[in-house]
Amino acid sequence: MSDNVVPLYAHAFFSVSREGEFHQLLTYDYYDPDKYYLNLEANPGEYEREIEKLWLNMQGYLEEETNEVNGRRVYPKVIYTDIQFRGSENSPFILWIISFKGEFRKGENVYVTVTEEEFLEYDCDAIWTFPEGCEILSVTTPMEYEIMDNILVLWARKGDKIGGREEIRFKL
Repeated sequence: MSDNVVPLYAHAFFSVSREGEFHQLLTYDYYDPDKYYLNLEANPGEYEREIEKLWLNMQGYLEEETNEVNGRRVYPKVIYTDIQFRGSENSPFILWIISFKGEFRKGENVYVTVTEEEFLEYDCDAIWTFPEGCEILSVTTPMEYEIMDNILVLWARKGDKIGGREEIRFKL
């Protein structure tokens, strides 16, 4: 990535199934005044190397985290990475699809993630969708959040401290 590429926003969408599958679509939006990412498309070899680097870097971040479902460690894996644009050659975004599976039980379940604390350089949000009829019991996070039935929406702004131990308790 070029030094002039500036992160603008991060968005995550999680879909959680009754079978314990967690699927995440993660996107990072950037401002790219030098068109670094656009220029990669002209060279397929360089483009593929950049995709591989982005894939491996994200997988490395995931491996630094601790993720648990009901006290058992789970291991998120990157299954897809791409570079796309939002209406302008200077507005690339990188997307990752990440997946993992945990063992759910009838009644209360707990998802825990532990990440390094950091101060955000950009705004971000995350939307979690749980199965219909699921009740979100409690959320522990430094982010702002709102619960609407089986949907959890979280957000934080540039300069906010995020990370540490976060937890979502929900009832199936």
